[in-house]
Amino acid sequence: MHGFGYPENQHSTIGTLRRARVKEIDDSGTQQILKRITGLKNDYPEDVYRAQSFGVSSHPPKDSEGIFLALGGRSDRLIGLGFEHKDHRPKSSPAGTAVLYDDKGNVIFSKGSDGIRVNAKTGEVEIHSQDKKVWIKPGDGKMVFLGGDGEDGVYDFVMTASGPSINVKAKIG
Repeated sequence: MHGFGYPENQHSTIGTLRRARVKEIDDSGTQQILKRITGLKNDYPEDVYRAQSFGVSSHPPKDSEGIFLALGGRSDRLIGLGFEHKDHRPKSSPAGTAVLYDDKGNVIFSKGSDGIRVNAKTGEVEIHSQDKKVWIKPGDGKMVFLGGDGEDGVYDFVMTASGPSINVKAKIG
C-alpha cells in the first residue's frame, strides 16, 4: 500500500479529478456534449459527455466551471460533472432549501417550511396544462391575492359567473 491506502497497482486512479471551464456546449442530442473546454495548462479537451441527474437538466453559460473525471486517469476518457457560473449562482441559501435558477436572474426557490417562491426577473411566468386545467388550491381558509400580497393596497373578491369568489381577491386600482 502507498498513499491514501490505495494498492500500488491502482495508483492511476489518484488525481483523476480536474477542474475545468466550459467554452461551448452542444445540447441538441441525446446527451449533452461539452464541445470546447479549458482544463490544465495546454489541455483543451473536446466532445466530453456531461452527466446530469434525471429530472433536472441545465445548459451552463460560457465560462461555467466544473469538474472532469478522467476514467483511469486518461484525458481521452473524461466525464463532465457539475458546472456552475460564479456570477449567476444564488448565494447564502439556507440549509435544506433548493434553488432552480438561470443566467437572467429567474428563480424557483424551494424555501423549506416557508413554501415555494417563483420569481421571473425577465420574461413571463407561464403555466401550461395539456388537459387545459390549471388549479390553484390555497389551504383551508386561505386567500389567493392577485396583483400583490394582500397587504399593499385595497383588494376585493373576484367576481365569477356564479357570483363572488370565496377565496380569490384582486387588487383594486
